[in-house]
Amino acid sequence: MSLSAKTVLVTGASRGLGLEFVRQLLALPKPPEVLIAACRDPEKAEDLQSLAKSNRAVRVVKLDVEKDEDIEKAVKVISGYVGEKGLNLLINNAAILSRQIQGVLTDVTRTILQEHFNVNVSSPVILTQKFLPLLRKAASLSGTKELSTSKAAVVMISSIISSQGSQDTIPPEHSFMHYKLSKTALNMATILAARELRSDGILVTALHPGWVKTDMGTSAAPLTAEESIKDCLQAIAKAGEESNGKLIDFKGNILPY
Repeated sequence: MSLSAKTVLVTGASRGLGLEFVRQLLALPKPPEVLIAACRDPEKAEDLQSLAKSNRAVRVVKLDVEKDEDIEKAVKVISGYVGEKGLNLLINNAAILSRQIQGVLTDVTRTILQEHFNVNVSSPVILTQKFLPLLRKAASLSGTKELSTSKAAVVMISSIISSQGSQDTIPPEHSFMHYKLSKTALNMATILAARELRSDGILVTALHPGWVKTDMGTSAAPLTAEESIKDCLQAIAKAGEESNGKLIDFKGNILPY
């Protein structure tokens, strides 16, 4: 099964997993007709701009997910790009992980905790809220009641280290309390949004892309971005009712919360 969403928005698209999402979405058998790649500083996103120049489907949009004014402007611009098609798929990928601290109880600060909650939780929640009219529009155009990521869906990029049920398998030195707490909250946001939007025909799922060689994942990670996103797109394409409100991994397996 291959993803066939006509309109897609990826946040944090200037590098890492976001950039690789854009690359591989363009290479699908049925690539999006409109692929919005949102990032904080488009002028400095040279790789992303290169992709946009070589493919008319790509629209690069300025979006700092921490700034409400950026979000409001992006909604207006993107509404113009997708038109009556609405938005089939929102991939909330933008996130942060500060390595300034180990993230144990004795070194976390209020500032770092709030920064991670703002970017990793509040921002994807508000983005989903603001793009809801476009998601509803896309869902209303489908002739089926079944949930599908090609119809109308929100994918929250989460992590296995947010899973309470998986903590025993994670080395204790990988504390990152500030990151884990924010992603655990994002998982709950996924559950609540999935319940609320089910009647609109909009699927909401959280996705663990694996431990990936990116600036965030470091060179110690076992997966390349290309390997991760190849599997992620297959998992997203297969996601349906059974994935709604769940945390899944890049192989499509449902993980414990």
